[in-house]
Amino acid sequence: MSHAKPNELKRALGNPGGRKLPNPANVVALPQLSEPAPAHLSSKAKREWEQIRAMAPWIAGTDVRLLTELCEKLDRKRELQKQLKDSNFVLYTDKGYAYANPLFGMLSTTETEIFKLLCQLGLTPVDRSKLGVAEVKARTKIQELLAQKNVSS
Repeated sequence: MSHAKPNELKRALGNPGGRKLPNPANVVALPQLSEPAPAHLSSKAKREWEQIRAMAPWIAGTDVRLLTELCEKLDRKRELQKQLKDSNFVLYTDKGYAYANPLFGMLSTTETEIFKLLCQLGLTPVDRSKLGVAEVKARTKIQELLAQKNVSS
């Protein structure tokens, strides 16, 4: 399955497909998200908000709703995991028939929703690459040696 390359990557590669690309002069620079976490979020969700905001400078002020949803769903996932830990994985009907605890399905659905939001916000390696916003680079041998020297100093 082929995925579309981001325009930034096409530009970097010299646009091998030859399709017309949008003029970079027409690209709107959105202001970076600077708002604090919404007041209704739990303390854990607020910490996640701040961590994501710090790690992902490409998240814009227009992404507040998506980031809020992500933090809310991460809270819901924690709550479902806690409930599942305190419950039985297999439940029984009054006639003795076994069935999976419905919390499993709820947890799975929440995890799927979280993953979709992570993708939309460019918080997975593939989506970060598609957006052309960040790249993980390995340290060179010299950087590695310098890092070791600084640790031992």
